[in-house]
Amino acid sequence: MDLGNTLSESFAYAKEGLVGKWLKWILLIILEILPALPIIAWALLFVATMMSGTPDLLPAMGGFIVAFVIAILLGAFYQGYLLKILRGDKPLPEITNYGALFSDGIRYVIIEIIYMIPVIIVLAAVAGAAMMAVIAKGIAPQNLETALMGPAVVGILIAAILAIILGILALIGVIRFARTGKIGEAFNFGEIFSTIGRIGWGSYILALIVIAVILVIVYVILGLIPILGSIIEIIIGPFMSIFAARYVCQVYDSAGTA
Repeated sequence: MDLGNTLSESFAYAKEGLVGKWLKWILLIILEILPALPIIAWALLFVATMMSGTPDLLPAMGGFIVAFVIAILLGAFYQGYLLKILRGDKPLPEITNYGALFSDGIRYVIIEIIYMIPVIIVLAAVAGAAMMAVIAKGIAPQNLETALMGPAVVGILIAAILAIILGILALIGVIRFARTGKIGEAFNFGEIFSTIGRIGWGSYILALIVIAVILVIVYVILGLIPILGSIIEIIIGPFMSIFAARYVCQVYDSAGTA
């Protein structure tokens, strides 16, 4: 796998699909920012409540949960569109059939949640064990933070490593789902390991590191630019998402499974 050619082809794919096709780009920007709207609305309402007096935390948390669920539902349209790219559609597909985009996006989210369950379990187990140890040892409140620091660091480290491992597998699983339309194929670990083996574990991990570094550099640079950087991030968001999706699509196809 030639990473240089893969990067250049992915960039050209995004450029040809978006540059000059401004309506498509604008629609993708709208789909991209839709999930943020309910969270922003909740935050504004919460701030307004705080300014008028002490907010009732229980309704506030309930409101946040509702806003979060709505954000996931709204984000399904954008996720569903990216699945079209992971299927290998070329040139860049049009934004059509919003019902199918929503359905695919919801299933995409379900797959991601299932993959993250082990990470959640590890964090919950470590937190529970730490609290039980604190209770059993009768640690004074003033020493609580110090007592919990060690277990918290270990738990977060274990969860982070597990999340990386699962993420490496989930990427291939999601593409298998995109190609077959079957959620079960996202967890067909025999085929997932076989696909990565054909790509080459070293080549696959290197390819993921390369795209991750590129994305981090771009967004860190933009993050250093006050206000304007945030605006640029929103504008180029669809371009970067399409570029990355096409890139991993080609990495997958290098296994000979196109």
